[in-house]
Amino acid sequence: MDTRKYLEGKGYDGYKFFGNHKKANNSYIFRILAPNAKNVYIIGDFNSWSEEKLRKYSTGVFSKTIKNVKEFDKYLYVIENENGKKYYKLDPYAKLIDKENENSLVYDKSYKFSYKYKNKNNLNIYQISAKNFDRKIFEDEKYMDKFIRYLKENNFTHIDFMPIFANRFKEDFSYGSSFYFSINENYIEIEKIKLFIDLCHKNKLGIIFEIDISSFDPFEKYLNKFDGSNMYNYDYDDILYNYSGLINIDPTKNLAKSFILSFVTYLIKEFNIDGIAITNLENLIFWQGDKSRGYNENWLGFIRNINKYINDLNKISIGFYNSIWENDVKEDLGFDLIYDRALAKLIKINQKNPFERANYSYIVKNIIENDYKNYILGFNYFDSLSEGASLAMKMNSNDKKYEQLKTLLLLVYTLNSHKMIFSSDEFGSLETFNFDKKINIFKQNESEKDFNEFYKKLSDFYIRNKNLYENESKTKILEIEGYSLYAFKRICKNEEYLIIINLTDLEYKIDLPEKIEKVLTSYNENYHSKNKLYIPAFGSGIFKIK
Repeated sequence: MDTRKYLEGKGYDGYKFFGNHKKANNSYIFRILAPNAKNVYIIGDFNSWSEEKLRKYSTGVFSKTIKNVKEFDKYLYVIENENGKKYYKLDPYAKLIDKENENSLVYDKSYKFSYKYKNKNNLNIYQISAKNFDRKIFEDEKYMDKFIRYLKENNFTHIDFMPIFANRFKEDFSYGSSFYFSINENYIEIEKIKLFIDLCHKNKLGIIFEIDISSFDPFEKYLNKFDGSNMYNYDYDDILYNYSGLINIDPTKNLAKSFILSFVTYLIKEFNIDGIAITNLENLIFWQGDKSRGYNENWLGFIRNINKYINDLNKISIGFYNSIWENDVKEDLGFDLIYDRALAKLIKINQKNPFERANYSYIVKNIIENDYKNYILGFNYFDSLSEGASLAMKMNSNDKKYEQLKTLLLLVYTLNSHKMIFSSDEFGSLETFNFDKKINIFKQNESEKDFNEFYKKLSDFYIRNKNLYENESKTKILEIEGYSLYAFKRICKNEEYLIIINLTDLEYKIDLPEKIEKVLTSYNENYHSKNKLYIPAFGSGIFKIK
């Protein structure tokens, strides 16, 4: 590592230098950056928790090689400030933390990956939280293979891991509260996740990691006042904390920039992942995440640098936006793709009584007509968690939920965009989701199996018809008489498909000016004849125009 570049905010490989690194004969070298500290000591299992002083260099680096250190030994740094006050700190670059999130762990192993995978077209992303799956899926190779087969059968192209880093909050998905480099082994083992990633690549499945780089946990042992100064955060109290009580990272601090850049490099290089999704973009783009306070130009510039770096490594950069992406800096930030929550409006419409839905036809038409080729559309974890109801549960009425959800997904999967859904929505789970729930994708009831078979056919249509999701493809909305009834064409070169969407509880009979061939419908009955097309209540279909 070039220490000068790191201090200038241009360091990309801090993880190779800082932290703990194995040397010969069970000795490890420990390095930490604390420019304003008077002294730094280390305590741990390897020295009976008695202070050992580290050597200080002019760069602000402290280091020491210690013998007879074992893998997974616990340790902490003791920072002494200029006034002689001492306090405990976790190692910011430790790859592991204990399960109580109180001590850093000694760990320095590399994994030799055998496979790579590259796909940036027609992404169909499966978002998961590792904590909500049985540990066997990520521990036992037999279960890994079974899970991967399931993902392939459902035509997913990528797995999107919600943050897998340690955090102290039970009712949390690690957004904004992670310890960055430290993997949360309460849910997933660092060596097992690397094996799982390798097997996914072997089976042509990509891996995306979500990260939140806007803030960090105010835990007294972490980054706040790390060496007695604000190395990573703002100096001003009015912007020190965000609205969630986490401490905001200051992107003008060079050490903060090198820390974040090194974190991104660590994930890409050490886990061989295919994409980085930067979440909670509002907290970066706007001061305090509040649009009314204006743009944070410092973060905008840094985001551009991060995305250029990710793109230079030929990886996918994704921006996760918590509302509808309408700001004027979109093109300048350098993301390959943007995930926003435009389709949350469709959920709200499907929660309305059927006779009310025609009032929102302009919203549906705008979604159909808009150009989303650089977007990921779908439903993320929030859609299966908010309001205490899963995506399927949110559909109006008690006896037609699956019919409505099928039509909703058929609409989504025929829009000109990349796709993403949250785990268990591919089989329409009607169970309330919570932070501690364990998802069993292999145990589906008959209704869920039926829905999942429909989803497999729908996602297969999306994956196979790549030409419909290229720059040259077009969407043409058609005038059609009906209440909450929509018709549009997807056109590319010599292929044309007719899409019919019925969001109400009325049945329609439609005259056909062109010959069509059924590709996929949300209903089982044969509802069309030579010149007529019958669409049942909440029905939808894809038809090839001959």
